[in-house]
Amino acid sequence: MNIHIKNFKELATNPLREKALLIAEAGLNAIDIEKSLDDRIKVVGNILEFHHPTYEKKGDYTSWLWGIKINLKEFKRIFIVGIGKGSALASAVLAKKLGDKLTQGIAIDVNDQPTTNNQRLTTFVGSHPLPSKQNIKATKEIIKLAENLKEDDLLINFICGGGSALACASDKELKEAAVVFKELTTAGADIKEMNIIRKHISEFKGGGFAKIAYPARVISLIVSDVIGNDMSTIASGPTVFDVTTKEEAENVLKKYGINPKKFSLLETPKDKKYFRKTKNILFVCNNDAVLAMEDKARQMELGARIFSLSYDGEAKEALIKLVDEIWPGGVLLAAGETTVTLKGSKKIGKGSRNQEAALGLVNGLINPSVPIENNFVAMAFASDGHDNNEAAGAIVDFETVKKAKKLKLEPEKFLENHDSFHFFEKTGDLIFAEQKSFNVADLMVIIKEK
Repeated sequence: MNIHIKNFKELATNPLREKALLIAEAGLNAIDIEKSLDDRIKVVGNILEFHHPTYEKKGDYTSWLWGIKINLKEFKRIFIVGIGKGSALASAVLAKKLGDKLTQGIAIDVNDQPTTNNQRLTTFVGSHPLPSKQNIKATKEIIKLAENLKEDDLLINFICGGGSALACASDKELKEAAVVFKELTTAGADIKEMNIIRKHISEFKGGGFAKIAYPARVISLIVSDVIGNDMSTIASGPTVFDVTTKEEAENVLKKYGINPKKFSLLETPKDKKYFRKTKNILFVCNNDAVLAMEDKARQMELGARIFSLSYDGEAKEALIKLVDEIWPGGVLLAAGETTVTLKGSKKIGKGSRNQEAALGLVNGLINPSVPIENNFVAMAFASDGHDNNEAAGAIVDFETVKKAKKLKLEPEKFLENHDSFHFFEKTGDLIFAEQKSFNVADLMVIIKEK
């Protein structure tokens, strides 16, 4: 198994922490980008195969099985486009598999790391969570590629989380997206509401990319970072038919007291002909990571239970709620995406969802509002190793509480300023991970000894 947590040894200061970290590693390994592509994409001669491994059904959570075989001889040209976190590495791995069969590829990602020596694949490094001029430059190159596609061309896309910000088609969209992110994030809007607006200020999102690529054959391999795995929401659904309307976008803005006239809202493509040759596949999601973590826990002879694959709510309360559910000798697992509400904050520090979830638990332990003995550990971390800063998340137990008290840190003040990164930087409990796994949102682990 590959090691993804770079400071594993430094964090594994007691046996319970080590178990939690090993469980987390199992989840990260299951969504490792290179491993996922090696498991699910095969090129044998001129046959390109996409398939999903079979998982044993476990309670209400079971993976699905799909398979597609394509004869590459049927196409004159073959293209790759990658949009979102992890898409550059995924595109590079697929480009290597295709070899000389690939005509051209373009990917935009947040990672500035060498991914390929293939001269046919161009990778751009864009900004996230706010788009930038570099994002526009890359998106225009992608649009240029798609506009020249013909009926006998094949386009394979990797659509990943973060694509809503990374794919930005114009200066107008750049300006309006910045306003959307700032005002809706401050107001506490969820990701689905955010993406409804993003779709309707863009010519690329909400099925716009499928329209541009028509009449080529399009296969989009979609990596879900959203609750419920709604493919029309992931990266704002560039190749998925959009059922939301301009009127709904206006209503979302009004809900949060924002004047819709501040935006030049567009209607998304509603002619279904643009989607008839497009196949959208849920390629990887948090189910893959959580099932692997559950298996690892059971290998350790720990009783494991999946609390939720669609866990949401306020970040600072997320781990506290899970602690209430844990039992002696048990492992509780969750995946989803929480929300950090910035409204009313006097000062904004450095941190993000997972670090804030961990800090919320520390605050509850110190105050205390969480009655639990000194025999548990909790982790919250971003699956791609990037919790909107260089840390992936944080790990918490009573060692953390002791260090905080010794350093005279007041978690409540750090929480008020959303400054979780600097709190855990001082206690030494930040998780740092290699950014080589897919972004399937957030993962949480809680263990309590017998």
